[in-house]
Amino acid sequence: MKRNVVVLSIIFLLVAAVCFAADYKKDIVGSWTYTFKGADSKIDHNADGTFVLVTKNITVKGTYAVDGNKLTLTTPEGKKIGYTIQSYSGKKMTIKRDGDGREIVYNRK
Repeated sequence: MKRNVVVLSIIFLLVAAVCFAADYKKDIVGSWTYTFKGADSKIDHNADGTFVLVTKNITVKGTYAVDGNKLTLTTPEGKKIGYTIQSYSGKKMTIKRDGDGREIVYNRK
């Protein structure tokens, strides 16, 4: 009996985790600012899956995809840069670059 309760509890927790897993597809849309190597930067994530990034005097345009808490930016040359969304609170989002672990704090503009 005790074993059945433990098994059912684990199943319930797994189902709840899947049902309530964060999906940031709508949350990420908008204009965000952040600091990159001491320079103020801006990125716009558009609802159509495109982005425009401006840092220093460089502008990069491309596409992005969100799958759960995974964010992938793709440049026009086809380079993919992966991030993990660590937290989101409406006006602030913290992401971590998968390649080197660098943490970036986005602030909604």
